[in-house]
Amino acid sequence: MAFGQHTSKEIIGTKSNKLANKKIILCITGSVAAIKSTEIARELMRNGADVYAVMTKAAQQIVHPDMVEWATGNPVVTELTGQIEHVTYAGEHSLHADLILVAPSTANTIGKVAAGIDDTPVTTTLTTGIGAGIPVIIAPAMHASM
Repeated sequence: MAFGQHTSKEIIGTKSNKLANKKIILCITGSVAAIKSTEIARELMRNGADVYAVMTKAAQQIVHPDMVEWATGNPVVTELTGQIEHVTYAGEHSLHADLILVAPSTANTIGKVAAGIDDTPVTTTLTTGIGAGIPVIIAPAMHASM
């Protein structure tokens, strides 16, 4: 481990290197399934990925951002600031993410993305990533009737 590196980074690649050198943005929304987000992040890391999380306010009511930061070893985006985090992670430049994974995704977030509504860090990051041609995977998590 390099000096100054978060200890959670030690698990990167311990299972496989299938995702080696891949930067994945894990977008977490307000589904109760958000409790699994740290497990998802850690599994991606064990397979070689570097994971950066973006959370909605509703997700933060289920899982605390500090827990997600511990899991990923990276700061968590909980609001968009003058640092233009959505562009840093998903804009059109050579250092953007390789994949955006929304897990879990609520019906609300899916509807907002479909309608082009960018009123959360997650929806704005998704719109930016889609515009930059970054692959997106959305894992819906809601009641079966929805």
